[in-house]
Amino acid sequence: MNNILEVLSYTGFGILFINVIVYIIGFTKQSKAYKAFTAYIITVFIIHFFMELYAFQGKNNHFLSNYFLWFQFILLSTFFYYAFKDINKKIAIFIKYIGLIIVALLAVQYSITPMLYYNFNSLGFLITSCLIIIYSVYYLYENISNKLPFTYIVTGAFLYIMSSCLIFVSASHIASFNDKTNVYIWNINAVLFIVYQLLILWEWKAKYYPGAYRQQQ
Repeated sequence: MNNILEVLSYTGFGILFINVIVYIIGFTKQSKAYKAFTAYIITVFIIHFFMELYAFQGKNNHFLSNYFLWFQFILLSTFFYYAFKDINKKIAIFIKYIGLIIVALLAVQYSITPMLYYNFNSLGFLITSCLIIIYSVYYLYENISNKLPFTYIVTGAFLYIMSSCLIFVSASHIASFNDKTNVYIWNINAVLFIVYQLLILWEWKAKYYPGAYRQQQ
């Protein structure tokens, strides 16, 4: 890992840690959507921590990407389900049932190909990421006519997940690029992760910071 990418990665991880701490504050008083998203960032932090630990020890950490795939999709789908529940019940119902279908299909995929557990599931990431991106677009569209909570979070999720989806599902092609291009692409991904975490932090600062507290309904 080059020095710049290392600094960017640890910066993003540090902001993620701050987000975990601040979002836990007043957790029990918040909405179900807030709780689902908090569970998501806690899970991302734990997986990220073990990925860094395995990498530091020189061990293969590819299998951890499968946990990231499952938990990101399930927890963000739960977040969007509750976020949409009071503003567009049809979309909420769609998210609920398409989520169950995708989870079932993923389970079938892993049962048919057990060795996939030890590799990066490009197809799984593509499908689940595309659905999260679609949910984000619909939510931002609803935000045009309604002043909704979680706008910064959803904007950050849209930007980061769309870019990381393109990078990760094309990982085999990226590996064939020259080192300079390869590092540049991963630097961009690390920067976008920082932007995502900063938007999550700004959402908390704007709406949940004790001095400007506004409990979600």
